[in-house]
Amino acid sequence: MASFAEALALTFLPSTCALCRVALPWTGSRAGICANCWDRLPSHRGPLCPVCGSPDVASGEACLACRIDPPPWRAAATLGPYEGTMRDLVLLFKNRGRDELGTPLAALLAQSFRGSGWKQPDAVVSVPMTWRRRLRRGYDQAGVLGRALARELKVPFARPLRRRGRGAQVGRRRADRLRLGAATFGARRPVAGRVLLVDDVITTGATVACCARALAHAGADEIYVLAIARTPQPGRIA
Repeated sequence: MASFAEALALTFLPSTCALCRVALPWTGSRAGICANCWDRLPSHRGPLCPVCGSPDVASGEACLACRIDPPPWRAAATLGPYEGTMRDLVLLFKNRGRDELGTPLAALLAQSFRGSGWKQPDAVVSVPMTWRRRLRRGYDQAGVLGRALARELKVPFARPLRRRGRGAQVGRRRADRLRLGAATFGARRPVAGRVLLVDDVITTGATVACCARALAHAGADEIYVLAIARTPQPGRIA
């Protein structure tokens, strides 16, 4: 009976994977992405910096950048590099209206969190989006991701941060990103305890650093950062 139902579904409800365009099976796919594409998501190779999560290190110790200028969080991690299938998936989630991807992506983040050894957060907070960009896009992808992750971890989702100005970082040079002013982000209300800060992509780390500082000023005791992907940084000194 299952094979007959599957044949009917494939006949009358044709659907293809949003990434590879292969016909989706009746079962096994998630949010319109086939199992093969989910399995092909790249992961970081080699040791990672335990502080910033960068893969560009020679050992599992803190990288030179974190030793010289420690970031305003306890630890950060990403699922993998922002390339290949990972990049295609993130762009689909951010720019193609596929907010349903937030649930399976949050499940992957929850799995990464549980394997990190980090302490359970008191709240999940997402990097905020300006209202203009949210109006154009129709949703806040980091907020979608944060809410779903909070459900996975069974902790509250909070929105204490606000973002001023246009705030778009896409297409900016690395130097411009690093000059992101502290006034770009602020806290609308106090926070307390251990906070897990969530974003989609970490490039230079300037955005999550500004958010982490705002959370610390608002009362957070410990801050951890978790994102889907990290942009490779050629020439980075480990």
